[in-house]
Amino acid sequence: MATVFSGTWKKSNQPLMLKLDQLSQVLQNEFEIEISPAKMLVDEDYRNLVIDEISQLQHHDVNNIINWLSNAPVTSSAKTDTEQVKVKKLPNLLLILGLSMVVVASLYWYFIQQSLEQTPSVNDTPIKVAVQKETATAETITAPTMTEAQNLASKTRQTANALPKRKMAFRLHGSNTIGEKLAPMLLEGFLQQQGINEFSWNKSAPLERVLHYSHEGQEYAIELKSHGSSTAFSALNQSKADIGMSSRRIKQSEAKGLANKVGNLNKLGNEHIIGLDGLAVIVNQNNQVKQLSSKTLAKIFSGEVTNWSQIGGASLPIKLYARDQHSGTWDTFKSLVLKKYDKKLSQQAIRLESSSELSTQVSQNEAAIGFIGLNYVLHNKALAISESADTGAIFPTRFTVSTEDYALARRLYFYTPTSASTLVKDFAQYALSTSGQKIVASAGLISQNIKLEQVYPIAQAPKKYQQYAKEAKRLSLNFRFDYATKDLDNKGKRDLQRLIDFMEDHQNRRVVLMGFSDSIGAKTKNNQLSFKRAKSVELALTSRGIPVLAVEAMGEALPIANNNTEAGRKRNRRVEVWLL
Repeated sequence: MATVFSGTWKKSNQPLMLKLDQLSQVLQNEFEIEISPAKMLVDEDYRNLVIDEISQLQHHDVNNIINWLSNAPVTSSAKTDTEQVKVKKLPNLLLILGLSMVVVASLYWYFIQQSLEQTPSVNDTPIKVAVQKETATAETITAPTMTEAQNLASKTRQTANALPKRKMAFRLHGSNTIGEKLAPMLLEGFLQQQGINEFSWNKSAPLERVLHYSHEGQEYAIELKSHGSSTAFSALNQSKADIGMSSRRIKQSEAKGLANKVGNLNKLGNEHIIGLDGLAVIVNQNNQVKQLSSKTLAKIFSGEVTNWSQIGGASLPIKLYARDQHSGTWDTFKSLVLKKYDKKLSQQAIRLESSSELSTQVSQNEAAIGFIGLNYVLHNKALAISESADTGAIFPTRFTVSTEDYALARRLYFYTPTSASTLVKDFAQYALSTSGQKIVASAGLISQNIKLEQVYPIAQAPKKYQQYAKEAKRLSLNFRFDYATKDLDNKGKRDLQRLIDFMEDHQNRRVVLMGFSDSIGAKTKNNQLSFKRAKSVELALTSRGIPVLAVEAMGEALPIANNNTEAGRKRNRRVEVWLL
């Protein structure tokens, strides 16, 4: 950071931009005064007016910034006549007060003239300030009366209120997984799509920042706070957020509590699955352990397994790292791992609010283990996870997370009230679009844009599956359903349109649908249920002009999740999409 202002009023001057952002933040928070840093760069009259007005506030931080701006180098020719003036020694308080009032009054008159307004008559008694030149005799200074000072202060406030107000466009609160990297990228992409290429970020506090931009002469701000998924719903409830960011689905209790205020957040128009993420279980790269079952994982994080040698690793005490209690990452891990086996997190676990910090800590300790979003694996090793004895261990990859075959795959959400503004709904729609999903991928998360993947034969798979694995490719999506229905869930409803768009570019390929079920009930009935679900997807596609070559019923074969839990059964009830 430059310690002296260079005098260059340009956006490329980073020390200047930082100071202006700090000034804007202090004025807004302490005095509810809004200024335009962008206008200060290009409009000298506006700039001088702002500086002179706020100098009257006598606020420590404001004064420091003004002093910094005033310390630009000047040439001898730039010196004013006031440097030659000498004033008779008077009490300091009286001198400062008199001079300040004159400057403010002069600038107020100048501002009115520049606005081409008629100068109002002023009935106040003139403030007399006499100064002497080098050879003159000093005169006295007449201090303003209390009434004069009050009138002048009122005019100062009126002038400050006349400055352009920065309007809050909307506010996003919630998940750190979304807010740390993805949300800023989506916001910038959205503004650029609107033709807005000039914007700046101001980091107001840890995990909090504000995006500033201007459009059609109006200054705007977008607030972003990323303190964890649970804060999304509390902020929506308190009307402090317009969009809730969550790395878990809203709980029924939360949805019920918010229904009267923001509408049903489980509905398609309010719940937006903006991407997918794999909850990777990470260890140090030097750790020789490669895979774990979810049951063993629960024992490790509950403190029942305390040394790596107990599970085939080196003789080192296990060091536990976990996200904090506000995190959706924590909620997902607790639900998918600990709660499933009736375990609680060990008191020895180190809790961290930042995903990046947790990843760094594990990378620096060979005895460490933690859980994190897939894009935060960084310099660590992700373990393969099996959900039960009947399922194989699967590594978290983009494809296995995209299809939600991976045991610890999760969805990422935006939640918007039914009464949300058009701008908020446009932004949510942008996040779901092809362009928005490309940004999701760029952020290191899993895009919902469809891709083809070669699938290899699996020994225990049915013969038909083996045949398709040799001849066809699988798409990176699965259709899933609401509980005990043939209705697609919210992701499935949007994936249906994605598949239709995808097929328009692959019109020479043919679709094969494979239905799967859970293992609860008779095998024959499960085959029938898997066939009916696949047929429901076929009907949705054919009614939109997409032909389906074949519909296959795989029943309860190839489970990817534990059938002993409702969450596991839901993941097993799926329809895979293949192309020939």
